[in-house]
Amino acid sequence: MTQLMPSDSLGFLLTDVSRLFRQVFDRAVQNAGLQLTSGEIRALAHVARLDGARQAKLAHVMGVEPMTLSAYLDRLEARGLIKRTCDRTDRRAKTVSVTAAATEVFDQVRPLAIVVYDQMVQGLTDEEASVMTRALAHLRSNLIELGTDGTDFPVSAKKAA
Repeated sequence: MTQLMPSDSLGFLLTDVSRLFRQVFDRAVQNAGLQLTSGEIRALAHVARLDGARQAKLAHVMGVEPMTLSAYLDRLEARGLIKRTCDRTDRRAKTVSVTAAATEVFDQVRPLAIVVYDQMVQGLTDEEASVMTRALAHLRSNLIELGTDGTDFPVSAKKAA
């Protein structure tokens, strides 16, 4: 049987590494008894990174449906970890910010993330890890430039074939 792409191609490897990293991190979070899901932690991290961003932008950046993000944010808000406010330019939109209480969660999650990361890169030199980080950042930048809605994708299926 012919394959579309070899299973060790860059695309497959990126997908597998991402999936496996999330699974291992999910287990670490669950075993630590943090009373948060990894999805909630991921949402909280994105809120901190994009402090004051609209919910719609956060959902887009995370690659989740707005309703999925809304459920995460509802639970984070109930725990006092984030606050939502009406956007000054559009009262229908909500912006999201972390609260001081989120610092404690980050302090609990950071050691778990470091352990998972260290296990993931075990056997790589610092230089290899650095090269991979730069390469992945470059790939991300290229993909962002292509856009995620597909409207400005420059290659048609005919040209690629």
